[in-house]
Amino acid sequence: MAAPLTKENLDEINEALKVSKDVKSIIARAKTAGIDVEELERTLLENEKKLQGIKSAFFPSGRA
Repeated sequence: MAAPLTKENLDEINEALKVSKDVKSIIARAKTAGIDVEELERTLLENEKKLQGIKSAFFPSGRA
């Protein structure tokens, strides 16, 4: 049976997690500027958690 997710999927997940770190720094700057980004931050953290869960379930060794 073929794996449900591929190496390309793992690469996409890793890229999304990398980008989320960049977005976190932008959110921190927005907070410093007094911009309400609470909902954006909550959504980002939820999505990051989901991606980590997918990665752990389908790529337990971190590799495809």
